[in-house]
Amino acid sequence: MTIEEIHAIASLARLKFTDEQAAAFAKEFTDIVSFVNVLTSVDLSDVEPMSSVNAQMNVLRDDVMGDSIPTSDALANAPKKNEAFFKVPKVLG
Repeated sequence: MTIEEIHAIASLARLKFTDEQAAAFAKEFTDIVSFVNVLTSVDLSDVEPMSSVNAQMNVLRDDVMGDSIPTSDALANAPKKNEAFFKVPKVLG
């Protein structure tokens, strides 16, 4: 990458760099792109696609309906409530 490209990208992000800083970023970006190009040359034809690096399966229990406590018991110790709901402070807007 050139210093001019760094300044162009910086202006898009509303950043300002000195020419020395832009030169340092240009070298770092060039090194990063070179490294990524090395990774693209790796032969992955025998590698199975995977969705996770962890081979364990997520074990979940079945959803089973059961009895619940009455609303009056659930609201018994609530500091603010109405007939059927907990009252909480407004969160949005």
